[in-house]
Amino acid sequence: MVIKKIISKCISVLLPVSIKKQLVNFRILAIRYGQFKTIRQWECVDITNAKIPWYTYPAIEYLDNIDFSNKIVFEYGSGNSSCYWAKKARSVFSVEHNKDWYEKIKKDVAINQKIYFCENENEYLDAINKIPEKFDVIIIDGIYREKCAQIVQEHLSDSGIVILDNADWYKETSSFLREKLDLLEIDFHGFGPINNYTWTTSIFFTRNARFRPLNNSQPHYSKAAVENSHYEKFN
Repeated sequence: MVIKKIISKCISVLLPVSIKKQLVNFRILAIRYGQFKTIRQWECVDITNAKIPWYTYPAIEYLDNIDFSNKIVFEYGSGNSSCYWAKKARSVFSVEHNKDWYEKIKKDVAINQKIYFCENENEYLDAINKIPEKFDVIIIDGIYREKCAQIVQEHLSDSGIVILDNADWYKETSSFLREKLDLLEIDFHGFGPINNYTWTTSIFFTRNARFRPLNNSQPHYSKAAVENSHYEKFN
């Protein structure tokens, strides 16, 4: 322990400020956001081991700040995101095409959550039609993304949102949601769980979208933010 403290102090003294800052940034991503754990375990979890979606961290932090407790969610694609939404929303419906993945995910299905296995393309796309309710959140994060986008309009509530992950890979799908459905696109670029590259999770808002922030406060401080209540008080 003594040797560790001595080494740590030597590093603090000897390293230039630029390197020390970079190491701090690495530690924030690896530890505070839990990315190192996700890479080691190959599972989307945060630092507390809570399951999170395979979205970018900026998108997750934004969604973490919104109150979805009375909202209904539909997912094209399933995974740890399904558990995440089940804890946040009133009810969650997910469709999955991979049999092995479906068998794994359904073991942790919550009481407010349903998951459908649809290996056939037509059944997969049609799964949303089996639920008569309008959805406040529709997530496109599985296969057939462009075709999924083409059928969400009639199932999306007038004040809902659509989430498209890997939107930078699906520019035509993004364009369709933005231009044909007249949704407002907000792109959340950045790192996320597991991957060693940045990507884009986009949220598309209807013109009437109204989502309340948790605790009536927005924006919240992010995981590694410097809180400055003094500044807020006097400026």
